[in-house]
Amino acid sequence: MNRRDFLIHSTGGVAVPAILSAGETTQKHEAQSHIGPKRIPITMCHGIRSGGEKPLTADHLDRLVSIASEMGFASIDYDDLDLWRHKDKELPLRPILFDFDHPVTSMRYEVFDVLSRYGYHGNLFINTAGIEAMHAGQIPERGERDFMTWDEIGELVAAGWHIGAHTVNHPNLSSLSQEDPTGDRILAELVECDATIERRLGIKPRDFAFTGTSWSRTAESAVMQRYRFGRLWIIGSTYQVDGRSIRFAELIGIDGPDEADGGPPHAARYITRTSNPYRLPSMEIQGLIHSPSAFRSYLEGALPSTG
Repeated sequence: MNRRDFLIHSTGGVAVPAILSAGETTQKHEAQSHIGPKRIPITMCHGIRSGGEKPLTADHLDRLVSIASEMGFASIDYDDLDLWRHKDKELPLRPILFDFDHPVTSMRYEVFDVLSRYGYHGNLFINTAGIEAMHAGQIPERGERDFMTWDEIGELVAAGWHIGAHTVNHPNLSSLSQEDPTGDRILAELVECDATIERRLGIKPRDFAFTGTSWSRTAESAVMQRYRFGRLWIIGSTYQVDGRSIRFAELIGIDGPDEADGGPPHAARYITRTSNPYRLPSMEIQGLIHSPSAFRSYLEGALPSTG
């Protein structure tokens, strides 16, 4: 299976706090500074990818990121999010998380250049198999390789990017839970991924991105023992969970029908203070928010009503 073919899993009996409803975000934007945001948008992509029905070029990414800047959003990382959840820090009035999965070369160059142009930083989740295999031999020239070098990732870290874990081999977690109910294989993936990142960068990952649109009780249990956050990925309305397909809204405990754009209810697309920290959503840029109008609408949905 292609490494971008991802699936998802079930809630596993874990309580899922309710997301704040739109009716609870009616205070005026200007009056919110003392309590901070009620909804935090979070985007995700796999770097610059020119193919497919919704290609992501550097110019298109720039157009979207410029909208966030124009609207006054400020980028945050998972350290900020953790402090905010525990009420130890106030966030900017309009925070946003820019997440990225896979250590592909475009992260260091095109993606970094676009975000830096607007004073933003990203959160990069690393699956380690490909980059480690590259380093085992003669490293190709930049234009001839798929992955960054560890030195290039170090440059992102020095520039303020946050690093998280994303397994070694990027397994489908739903399928893996059926193949290995003991959880030994997913635990081994997490242990090796963390050890490699710590050895190469001197960073012990504290946050995790589930692979693709796949999830399992077993994987979440292992993630909860090692990390502060587990992040999911929205490309539609369904997920593969413990060997079956369910609605994403069901996985994170959000009521209401799916939306006309093919995605889950709008309330399921944002982080709030009461979000389950191990089932955080993220919106794929090459998916439901690819067009500038859809991207702007998604950010507008995070703002308190002025009515």
